[in-house]
Amino acid sequence: MSDLDRLLTAWSARTAHADLSQLEPQVWARLGASDRSSTRHVLGFRVALVASVMAIGVIAGGAASATAEPEVSPFAMQSAYAPSTLLEGGK
Repeated sequence: MSDLDRLLTAWSARTAHADLSQLEPQVWARLGASDRSSTRHVLGFRVALVASVMAIGVIAGGAASATAEPEVSPFAMQSAYAPSTLLEGGK
């Protein structure tokens, strides 16, 4: 006889002292309590996450606008690569 068989035999031989008619309401009560507490923790985490993402966005947006250089385009009026500036020979 294996260890599992001995454990199952011992389990089936014990007497049930608890009233099992109230087991389901007790389980649902515990699940409801844990669900409410986890919702509070998740909400706090989401608020902190949104605040940190917005702060990073503000910092990155401010840094990007502070270091913005003029756009280099072949169609720009002051372009260094325009044919007229290249043909003049640096005058």
